[in-house]
Amino acid sequence: MDNAELAFRSDLPADLCAGDFTAGARLPAVVRLSNASGTVRPDGSPDLRGAALKITLPGGGVHDLLMTSYPVSHARDATQFVEIARIGAGPRLLVLPRMLARLGPSETARVLGNLRRANRPSPGLALESYWSRGAILWGETGPVRFRLSPLGPLDASAPASAPPVDSADGLQTDFADRLSGSAVRFALHIQKYVNERLTPIEDGAVEWKESDSPWLGVATLTIPAQNTLGPNGRATRDHIDTLAFNPWHAPPQFRPLGNLNRARHTVYTSSAKEWHAR
Repeated sequence: MDNAELAFRSDLPADLCAGDFTAGARLPAVVRLSNASGTVRPDGSPDLRGAALKITLPGGGVHDLLMTSYPVSHARDATQFVEIARIGAGPRLLVLPRMLARLGPSETARVLGNLRRANRPSPGLALESYWSRGAILWGETGPVRFRLSPLGPLDASAPASAPPVDSADGLQTDFADRLSGSAVRFALHIQKYVNERLTPIEDGAVEWKESDSPWLGVATLTIPAQNTLGPNGRATRDHIDTLAFNPWHAPPQFRPLGNLNRARHTVYTSSAKEWHAR
């Protein structure tokens, strides 16, 4: 969808304001909700789901926010991420013994547990919460993690859960049905950095607990009612599929933090150069 709006609280505390993210600001946004798998599979398949925002800034330029439907990464750092990817790309029967040999029993159990919990059927894209996983700088506020959580159509309560969607295009159809009758809304929250023990920046596998750093509401994302399956809706979808969403598409005061994000910067930059070379 290309007609969403991110509206910041009119009473947003000064210590949570940064750049164009100020009290009462209303910023247009492109929204992409998707499955995370690199291959086309039925929507009912176990998978991560992703949310990406491309926010248009008043002075020009854009600010991208990327999130997934699980709060932490399965890998602690970029080195471990690559190691796990290499093992996963090999023969299936050798994945477990190789992971045990490289990571040890404790880390293997943690990695496989995170992957199992993260990759699951979805009850619907409008019912999911989406986390940044890694931290970003939030101006003078310092490092934060952020999250989108579903809001009801008329109040701040989350919608009731639903059974997982199991048809091939079920997530798309379910979201379109919801959006055909009313707006879909999400709350944007941030968590502040406390210290490297409770809220580590360099270890992407550690969840920042709400008891250590409470979630603070900063804005509401509203996607207005519309027909996403009609000709105009499909044309919009096809156009957004050509856009590049990158966590490094952000003003300097919102730069991504942590080694996983630094590695992503290298990958995104290399991918962009390869794309332009073609």
